[in-house]
Amino acid sequence: MRQFSLTKRIYSLVLLLLLVLPVKLYAGEKDGELEAIIIHIDSIKKYDSTVFWKFEGRTRLNINTIVLSYWSDGGESSLTGAGSIDLSANYLKGKIKFENNFQSVLGVQVFQYSKTKKTEDKLNFSSILGLQFSEKWYYSFNTNFSTQYIQGFAYPNDSVVVSDFLAPGYLNMSLGIEYKPIKYLSLYASPLAGKITFVQNQNLANEGKYGVTPALVDTLGNILVPGKTHKSEFGFSIIAKYKGKINKSIDLNTKLMLYNNYLDPEIANRWNVDVDWETWLDMAINKFIVANIYVRTIYDHNIKVPVFDLINGQRTKVGETVHLQTKQNFGLGLAFKF
Repeated sequence: MRQFSLTKRIYSLVLLLLLVLPVKLYAGEKDGELEAIIIHIDSIKKYDSTVFWKFEGRTRLNINTIVLSYWSDGGESSLTGAGSIDLSANYLKGKIKFENNFQSVLGVQVFQYSKTKKTEDKLNFSSILGLQFSEKWYYSFNTNFSTQYIQGFAYPNDSVVVSDFLAPGYLNMSLGIEYKPIKYLSLYASPLAGKITFVQNQNLANEGKYGVTPALVDTLGNILVPGKTHKSEFGFSIIAKYKGKINKSIDLNTKLMLYNNYLDPEIANRWNVDVDWETWLDMAINKFIVANIYVRTIYDHNIKVPVFDLINGQRTKVGETVHLQTKQNFGLGLAFKF
């Protein structure tokens, strides 16, 4: 058996550490129709340190293993794991509320012979400070930061980097009004919303990825002026959130973010609205078995996705376009709560 590379050893160590922590992993890619073993751990902790602060945490772990030996149908042994942490710290006293949420997800698929692939990667922090001026209304200041941990590649080509830490990274800050008709639902609107897009990988910045200004090059392709590593926008923001139970067996957590840039240098783009919608659905089938669904939809006219076509039997990139992006994840396994 061929020895694992240094990268695989590092990923294996990360997965081992995730096993020590009570984290949840979302199952990644599978080889064909082969059977998989899934272990699902789900834990919820709540702490009330004072009358005014409330702390909550949810950590999950899924592990998917495929072991093949002289398998006639083909395939390759692999180990897939993805861990997630969801923490919140909320303060409420009088007319002041301060809500903070941290989400972290990392998943990889390690193959016996092929190169390791990233399946999940997310780092997000959000915070909202509100001052109540009516029974269900707040003046609010909203902050949201998101990026990923490690490089992503244009699979099946694993030599072309398409993302990296802070490439992209997004920082949103806005001042507006929040409406909370019930405990679990929040509707927020801001006419004063700033957005900064970071692309700290210079190669990606030179290509003008994620809407930043690309590098200025001469006729021979030599870079005269490097591409900008950030882009600032100012516009309108709407955020809708629901986090609570549908019934005693189903938990729903959904967040819709809309953004419009007033000052886009291309006037035609000022009518475009960026969409980022995430939904988590946890369903307890019985005392020990739980199913979970994750769906994310993104539309951003600053992000172009590759277009592929089959040429001579090979999947070949033929261009790029702005398109609706979707990601879905379904998990089913044993659940242990403590």
